[in-house]
Amino acid sequence: MDDQLDNIGMTPAGNSYEPQDGFLFIGELAKLTSTDPKTIRFYERVELISPARHGRFRTYLASDVRRLKNILTLRRLGVPIAQIREILDMLTPEEDVLSSEKAVRHLKQHLDLLKNRQDELRQQIEKTHSALESLVA
Repeated sequence: MDDQLDNIGMTPAGNSYEPQDGFLFIGELAKLTSTDPKTIRFYERVELISPARHGRFRTYLASDVRRLKNILTLRRLGVPIAQIREILDMLTPEEDVLSSEKAVRHLKQHLDLLKNRQDELRQQIEKTHSALESLVA
């Protein structure tokens, strides 16, 4: 992906890219990040990404690609949108979410919350299982 960031502002022409004014259109960004354009538009609606516009077209710079990459990483980790916004606000446009100490601390807190929730669910499962066993017996 980082090698592909060097190609920002290029449009697909087979497997190679040809320069195109230093930005990408949404379809190109979607292809580059393996993300559905609808997902990218959703992130725009919730104001995680704010692309520039050229006429009626959204245009994305290298910083937008990095930001989307960070969003996708956080979503894969199960981080809610509100927390993603907080984490992104901690980063510079050049930073990767997994290399930022502040962001990593925030992710560790998120992990602790998930572990607590897991423990609560495990207890709930045990109680439900016991209740079902007593009903069947």
